[in-house]
Amino acid sequence: MSKFDLKIYPMGGVAEIGSNMTIFEFEEHLVAIDYGILFPYEDFFDINYLIVDTTALKKISKPITLFITHGHEDHIGAVVHFIKEFPQAKIYAPRLARELILSKLDRANLGHEIIEYNKEFKLDFGEYTLRPTHVTHSIPDTYGVIINKGQELAFLFISDFKFDLIPSFEEPFDVENIKTYFSAAKRKIAFLDSTNILSEGKTLSESELLGDFEEILLRNKRTFFTLFASNIYRVKNLLEIAKKANRKVCFIGRSLNFYLDAADKVGLLSKANYPIVELDAIDNYDDPRLLYLVTGSQGEHLGATRRIANGDQKNIKLKEDDIFVFSSKAIPGNEKKIYRLINTISETGTTVITSKDQRVHASGHPAREDLKQLVSEINPTDIVPIHGETYFLRKHIDFIKDNFPKIQTHYMTNFDTMLIKGSEINIVDGKQMEPLIIHGDSIVIPREKISERRKMACNGLITIAINHKSKNIHVDSKGLPEELTRYHNEIKELAHYTAFQEFKNRDYDYVVEKIRIKIRTFAKEQLGYKPITLVSMV
Repeated sequence: MSKFDLKIYPMGGVAEIGSNMTIFEFEEHLVAIDYGILFPYEDFFDINYLIVDTTALKKISKPITLFITHGHEDHIGAVVHFIKEFPQAKIYAPRLARELILSKLDRANLGHEIIEYNKEFKLDFGEYTLRPTHVTHSIPDTYGVIINKGQELAFLFISDFKFDLIPSFEEPFDVENIKTYFSAAKRKIAFLDSTNILSEGKTLSESELLGDFEEILLRNKRTFFTLFASNIYRVKNLLEIAKKANRKVCFIGRSLNFYLDAADKVGLLSKANYPIVELDAIDNYDDPRLLYLVTGSQGEHLGATRRIANGDQKNIKLKEDDIFVFSSKAIPGNEKKIYRLINTISETGTTVITSKDQRVHASGHPAREDLKQLVSEINPTDIVPIHGETYFLRKHIDFIKDNFPKIQTHYMTNFDTMLIKGSEINIVDGKQMEPLIIHGDSIVIPREKISERRKMACNGLITIAINHKSKNIHVDSKGLPEELTRYHNEIKELAHYTAFQEFKNRDYDYVVEKIRIKIRTFAKEQLGYKPITLVSMV
């Protein structure tokens, strides 16, 4: 008899928003749900993103399956890394996520089979059966996961969802499927999204935005919409309205075209049915019938919204008659960047519309009323809050206790483990593991190198190259005040004296270190701080 029937442990995406990966470890198989990336909260030192360190999984000698729930980057962004680490793994994904992953593999010159699934699909792992269940979110083809052990025990795992019963272009949230395979069990444990737990009321449906979209696009003014590129159904709604309003639509931003091409390829929309025009093919960029859909809604440095706001987008200059719609919500940490953009756009006289002005954005996550309705429908015995920062998880637990006192709540964070034996549950605290930092061309960079980059960025750099034979010395400095250049001769003299007089008979490493210390001390006297100093002797 084994010590457990099932282990469940999140490795990312709990007590944080991003880097999603949760492991369901059965007796003879291991299933990872999603493998996404976490974007740094600030733009710094060329860090692209962070991913879960999967080293611990390599020590488990069981077949491994990766099961993808939907196509957002925080759920699929690290799949290329996963395939490199686990080339024998089976990977399952719904149609849009599959197409997005295949595009990533193509760019990485990597081949791997991605098996498409739909709502009729199921996998068996011993006594347990895994089934996807259709949910609504801000990207098409989003699924939750139901894992049940007959009528005895069932798990519902939905990290991203909104409880939308009147969505655009897709079926409503499939609560009946959850009732069939989850709610009928004796003990039923639900892992539920915590992202919007602080929001009262109910999350808007995409269909509830149509009235305000139509009102805006019926104005005879050139209009810009900035939004998340993955929100295919919002893009489709805007395309439909633009078509009725006799507007041409231009997409600006690689990510929008990336998602649009994937959606076209899998049949979610047909670009040929809409009045889409390429940026370079526009005759009159000031045409009031033009609708521009642009990336960069979070104030990204290279995003199209920032380029347009700063007047750096070729052929486009904002003017008083324009309308600029922020059809998005600020991801925590991006608020200041977005407000600066809004202010910059407003300085041109352009009318700025946000969700505070009109119904131009609907979240992809459940507010409190959504959670209350869902929990009442599916009747879990236990709830584990996931997909949210620590404060959100705690507030989620408080919310359940206040509204559903009979439901047992469990607080888990990354690397804690839920042990299942029969219908008994025990949670064991885990040891936190630092994520891997990715930069450049998908390269892992050690954490200590980030500290070096920070010091160079904050303190600047002085380099001293010494030719031992000719006694020539070259000094250079980067990221330091221009005033320091007038001290280059003094730095040369100090290095020359240290190398060829004071310590001329000492070994190379000793002399180099003495020069480095003396130059840093000298620089501090002039600047008030010590720059990074590199000394080499040939």
